Amino acid sequence: MKKKYISYCLTAIFFIVSMIFILNYKETVFAMFFGLLQFMILFFTMLSISGQWLRSLNFASIIMFVLFMINRLSLYFYRKALFANDFLVYLNYENWDILIDFKEIALAVFVIISIIVFGILAYSEHKKLNFKFRIASLSIIAILLFTHNQLTTSEKVKNAWLNTFPELKATYMNISMTIGKGTELKYTSPTFENSYHIFKEKLQSVSEYKYSNLKPNIILWLAESTIDASFYKGGLSQPDMFKGDFKFKTMNRVHTFGGKTWKSEFEVLTGLSPDEFSANSSLVFQYVAPHIEYSLPKILKDHGYYNVALNPYPGSAYNSKNAYDNFGIDEYVHPSQLGCDGAGNKIKKLKNISSIQMGDCVKKLFEKYKDKQPLFIYMLTIDEHAPYNRAKKVDFDLEKFYNSSQSLKLTDYYQRQLRLSKAVISFDDFMKETNHPYIFAYFGDHQGNMGLNSNDLNLNFKDPMTVTGFYVKASNDIDNINSNFEYDLGELSLMPSVLLELAQIKPNEFFKANYAMRKICGNVDDCKDKNLIKSYKSYIYDYLKAASKE
Repeated sequence: MKKKYISYCLTAIFFIVSMIFILNYKETVFAMFFGLLQFMILFFTMLSISGQWLRSLNFASIIMFVLFMINRLSLYFYRKALFANDFLVYLNYENWDILIDFKEIALAVFVIISIIVFGILAYSEHKKLNFKFRIASLSIIAILLFTHNQLTTSEKVKNAWLNTFPELKATYMNISMTIGKGTELKYTSPTFENSYHIFKEKLQSVSEYKYSNLKPNIILWLAESTIDASFYKGGLSQPDMFKGDFKFKTMNRVHTFGGKTWKSEFEVLTGLSPDEFSANSSLVFQYVAPHIEYSLPKILKDHGYYNVALNPYPGSAYNSKNAYDNFGIDEYVHPSQLGCDGAGNKIKKLKNISSIQMGDCVKKLFEKYKDKQPLFIYMLTIDEHAPYNRAKKVDFDLEKFYNSSQSLKLTDYYQRQLRLSKAVISFDDFMKETNHPYIFAYFGDHQGNMGLNSNDLNLNFKDPMTVTGFYVKASNDIDNINSNFEYDLGELSLMPSVLLELAQIKPNEFFKANYAMRKICGNVDDCKDKNLIKSYKSYIYDYLKAASKE
């Protein structure tokens, strides 16, 4: 009897809380409609299966509660609202190692599964309704699904949803609008109402940069979760990799935080922001990559480059090899295939391979492909990624600025960055000895998640948590590109034109636009001229059809 009352209390709590989540809409009333629709679909689905109304109420309440909690986890760890297609990522077993890396996520998943089990099994002994009620439930489900489909395909509803970007606080609406027929899972290129005329006119006034047949080797190094740690409160000394002379350097807007590296990979290789693909922004490697018309590797290949990607993960991870193929990468190499230290002899996820070992691995690549120069090598280091749980004690006096958990994580983060710095400097020294013109660019894909907030960063930019640095060293025959590092904010999507300008490679029509936008405004989403932003995006998507390849 006591257990029964506990179950009743739990069900009442879940029902009340789920109703609060559903009814507490702010942006659009459609958010409430979708929440109620989802609740009723879940309720009548369980009712048609079990014939038990209390079991159905409990099940629907719990699933709605769980969806809201998963959305909160997504916001905390990835700074991104939950979309239906994110479950394709979460359910891919190759991504489950995050449960080992983040014990708090593993605990949350365990709790969620336990709650769902309660939602499915509770009240299974209760009296069942007459069979005709269960048949009637099927009819109601059909009506609800029809209504749901009509709403998700309505232009009025779509526009209301788009107006919730970028905050996307309507949890249940986000899920409904990203699943099923008529949603973004069916690929369509972004469009901006053919408003490209403003940018097209401005494009004519931008002076071209110098072209030549120099053809330097180009190395693009993605450093996981990296931003100069001296920007954090606490007076940390600047690592050497961020000091000295550079051919170019800038702070950039990126479009992810704490994870989803592939979004920044997509951005730097294609010159396109993943956020333009709305519901597919987290799945650009799966759904968008096959439709990309232009990319940095493609134009380099047109100019005689051999393109190689060095990745510490297998090519099946987040569909990376297929995406790289779509972008124009000639060969996907895993460190184990080169016999690199720390790689073993099997192609597997190398989560703990050091940055120094990865740097030495690139040196082996140069030896292997020296007859194929000029080379474009795109590589990733993984050691800088969370979780930051290796430090045994707080160092660098960080406890004066942060709580114990934050200071311990930042200690670990900084120690790893110092090792990364040694790897970067060592690799640049190696490139100097190759007796061939070279460009060596390195950047952070996103910031690491250490439980910090924007007030902990000494950056004078809006939303500083989605800002990282982009740095370029090069041989003496490469000219400088001037930039105001302290005050000008760039965007990662414009960095391909930086590499092409430094390499003195003539751009095609897409990268000419990419270069022009950098010269006109310096960035895209942070540009103050909103009409220019829309016109630029229209030029690349509507006029050049940059993401409309069949």
